[in-house]
Amino acid sequence: MNRYLRHILLPFFVGFAIFAVTCLLSSDDVPQLPPIIAWDKVAHFGMFFVLSAVSLFDYFQLQSGHPKMGRWIFWGFVLPVMYGAAIELMQKYFFRSRSAEMADFIADVLGSLIALLIALFLYKKFRKQEKKLSL
Repeated sequence: MNRYLRHILLPFFVGFAIFAVTCLLSSDDVPQLPPIIAWDKVAHFGMFFVLSAVSLFDYFQLQSGHPKMGRWIFWGFVLPVMYGAAIELMQKYFFRSRSAEMADFIADVLGSLIALLIALFLYKKFRKQEKKLSL
């Protein structure tokens, strides 16, 4: 399988699953949960955490463990955040069974941001170990 195609498939699949859940399912089809926690915000956070995490990991693998930082952040954070904004706009203008909320977008951004911060932390740790091994 083409190396680039392999590293695009998982993020694409996760992105499609997010689209299906957030745009194609009617609000009536989503189960009602106890109102103690804003479950829909937790779901948005989790979906975009996973999307960013798989994007960051796959780009890291594609670059053989040495990603160019700007591109890595673009593919693993900026693009998922732009995707989250696009989904909210589609919910507002195209999918009448769904509603757009700024709080959903903020949860998307936070999920992607936490995934990025964890990836940067792990990358720094990986680089330290790599330097120790080369000494």
